[in-house]
Amino acid sequence: MDKKPRILVFCAMLLLISGCKSEGQSTLKWKYKTDGPIMSSSAIGHDGTVYITSMDSCLYAFSPEGDLKWKYQTSGKIYASPSIGADGTVYISSWDAYTYAITPDGELKWEYETQSVSSPAIANDRTLLVANIHAYLFAITPEGKLKWKSSLDTSLNIFPPVIAAGGAVYSGGSNKVYAHDSLGNFKWSFEVPDTCPTTTAPLAIDSEGNICFCTNVGGFHVLTPQGEHKAQLDVQHVFTNELAFPVIGSDGTIYVNSDGCLWAINPTGNLKWRYIIDSTLRVFSPASPAVGSDGTIYIGTKDRGLIALNADGSLRWEADIDSEIFSSPAIGSDGTVYVGSLDSCFYAIHSDSKGLADSPWPKFQHDNQNTGRAGGGN
Repeated sequence: MDKKPRILVFCAMLLLISGCKSEGQSTLKWKYKTDGPIMSSSAIGHDGTVYITSMDSCLYAFSPEGDLKWKYQTSGKIYASPSIGADGTVYISSWDAYTYAITPDGELKWEYETQSVSSPAIANDRTLLVANIHAYLFAITPEGKLKWKSSLDTSLNIFPPVIAAGGAVYSGGSNKVYAHDSLGNFKWSFEVPDTCPTTTAPLAIDSEGNICFCTNVGGFHVLTPQGEHKAQLDVQHVFTNELAFPVIGSDGTIYVNSDGCLWAINPTGNLKWRYIIDSTLRVFSPASPAVGSDGTIYIGTKDRGLIALNADGSLRWEADIDSEIFSSPAIGSDGTVYVGSLDSCFYAIHSDSKGLADSPWPKFQHDNQNTGRAGGGN
């Protein structure tokens, strides 16, 4: 028998065995070490400038090639992710109690005391929506003036609000979801039907305007724009004490990562599949995935790595990052995946995606500008 067919068969077997890393291998493009751990998610400006905040109290601006353009220092640690307005203004909230507006050149435009630790959302008319730790929801004009303020009957409000296509503002609290109109008028609230105290994690909005969210006691919920309970998936035995952040793929599939699994849920609230990682080796972080234009799902993990999964739940590749990742990925139009880590480094990793998926809610706060607005961003 000819030796060449044997060699070809042997090589093919090796490819099948090594399988999951043969397609779309990740490559580190660059990284930058800040002076503090990074828990926030990056934002990408319309000119390609990439912004990230760090617990060293600074907002950083990078070129797509990884060159530091400038940094702006506040007086407190920054956990919140930056948001970018249509004019390029960058908004951040700091633990020094202020929300800042920074020009694309790194100069202060204004600051307003909000006592917020979460990312601002940006309405279509450029109004800033900010939730604070004392359960107030602020609406601030692009010039830094208070437009309206609403008090919520909750003890905790640390996650950013989101904005529907029609302008309705949704925010979560200790065990409720609240809806206001664009003028600040209260519309409705929904109390999560769980039997013990709950916290509602960041919200996502699907193609029909429904609000999707998870709680820290294992519930996945879907509400109509009128506040009616549309669907619930009880995953209490798997979603334990870790908040889960949903995103939505182009086919309407909802992806949630928590407690060692990525869950794929269909729009009616039924489980499609889950990708399990041995919890003794790898556990997902409490940060949202991001869905690329080709359907690839990118997830930061707690045990030193960024993982890419195919839309069917199979592993595509793993990028070795030697620290925990609490940062939700952003995906540039050239396929670069940006993610921060608790090792204080900001990473740029090559992928085969060409930007975000064309979907209702492909990443944390909807888009690469983190506007938190359905239909917002690029």
